[in-house]
Amino acid sequence: MKKFAVCVVVAMGLVLTGSVAFAQDDDDVKTKFYDFDDMLIDGDIKKPEGMVYGVTERAKFERLLSLKKSFLPKIEETAKDDVLK
Repeated sequence: MKKFAVCVVVAMGLVLTGSVAFAQDDDDVKTKFYDFDDMLIDGDIKKPEGMVYGVTERAKFERLLSLKKSFLPKIEETAKDDVLK
């Protein structure tokens, strides 16, 4: 009975998903054409002039993190602690 129910569910899934896969015909699709030739846009080009000053000087940043090259000495030190023995 359980196998029959599983087969019915699988068959229903195949039937229902197969009907969704049909695509719309290309003949029914209407196309729109937009003509931008007659449009005139008036305006000024704005540049970020306030940010241009001082560009020749390199930015100076301090190190945000103090990264160590090796953690092995610290690991060896903690391995010798009495708590771990």
